[in-house]
Amino acid sequence: MIGFSITTSGVGSAYAPGWSATARWWKSVDVTADECEIVAALRAAGAVFGYLHGSRAAGTARPDSDTDVGAHFAGRAPSSWEVPLPAGVDLVVLDRTPLFLAGRIALRGRLLFDDDPPARVAWEADTRVQYLDERPFIEQASREYLQALARDGRP
Repeated sequence: MIGFSITTSGVGSAYAPGWSATARWWKSVDVTADECEIVAALRAAGAVFGYLHGSRAAGTARPDSDTDVGAHFAGRAPSSWEVPLPAGVDLVVLDRTPLFLAGRIALRGRLLFDDDPPARVAWEADTRVQYLDERPFIEQASREYLQALARDGRP
């Protein structure tokens, strides 16, 4: 059973089944009413877990900031534009996201829902290890790119 509950404060919980080696348990993730709508759309499209990332996850969003979400899908992952989400929501499909972005989401994203804990934990662990191993090279490439732009007189 998967569902939502919204409190009068506007904060809800997205309930997702989880499994342990010995028993079934329920995990509750606090989400806002707007996030509940996003979670429902992602689940309807086949997502098995999702994260909020970017400025809203970091707590630095402005009133006009978009909402950045990343979701992992079971089976065939749709393109981001194939998932009908509310206006102002940008989706990253984690099944095929470049490491430089997936790693930041795995490290700093806020979990919105988790319908497949073993898959989420495996994705997080693999992505974090790969990202942390490669981060020095990613950062060096970014520095060199920015230096080349500055050298060529580009903003």
